[in-house]
Amino acid sequence: RRADLDFFFWNRYKKFLEQAKKWNPRVTAALDKVSDEILDLLGDPKSEIGFQRRGLVLGDVQSGKTANYTAIINKAADAGYRVIIVLAGMIENLRQQTQSRLDAEFSGRKSEYYLDPSADQNIKNTPVGVGRYGTNKHIVSFTSVAKDFDINVLKSNNLALQNVSDPVILVVKKNKRILTNLFRWLSKNNTDPKIGKIKLPLLLVDDEADNASVNTKSEDDAPAAINKCIRQLLNGFYQASYLGI
Repeated sequence: RRADLDFFFWNRYKKFLEQAKKWNPRVTAALDKVSDEILDLLGDPKSEIGFQRRGLVLGDVQSGKTANYTAIINKAADAGYRVIIVLAGMIENLRQQTQSRLDAEFSGRKSEYYLDPSADQNIKNTPVGVGRYGTNKHIVSFTSVAKDFDINVLKSNNLALQNVSDPVILVVKKNKRILTNLFRWLSKNNTDPKIGKIKLPLLLVDDEADNASVNTKSEDDAPAAINKCIRQLLNGFYQASYLGI
């Protein structure tokens, strides 16, 4: 569907890389090509058919893996993915770093202000990073630099998937309690009773997928804790693509 897509999110990310980060256009052209190839292997979020797609991207240390999956996330939002979950390591520090980077390179707003009910409306919508290269469309962040997934924060902001027509991003730790709470919240509010699954296409990006995500148990029907949580999340959606990095 490439010819029919408006690559708004990707184009502003590309501009940000070239103008703010001074990337050489040859490098962004290579990133464009590689991220296209990976996007093409994901399930099509505009199809009527349910899918469960799994894939793994391997990259060397310091080879630009984060830029690669950030490009894919931007293009996935352009292609019609509605829920994007990034699993960002096991410690809060790492999660905060990833959240901060995706604020600048994907959502274009500072998440800690956006999710602060007392923050001034102008401050909430002040563009940062890619936001300075276009605000015609929005990404809504349901987590922030200050807070991992927290139901109370979302309630105080009256935020729920059914209230939002824009793509939603959640940057969460690989933590059993948080992932279980996230799955319960998603299921409780958004499950289509006819099919028993959430009918919003999900892209789950598992950063450093070799850490904690692998099923280390010998029995496949009783997987390790994080592995089980990831399966639950994916199987809760009618259309889900898993991208291990």
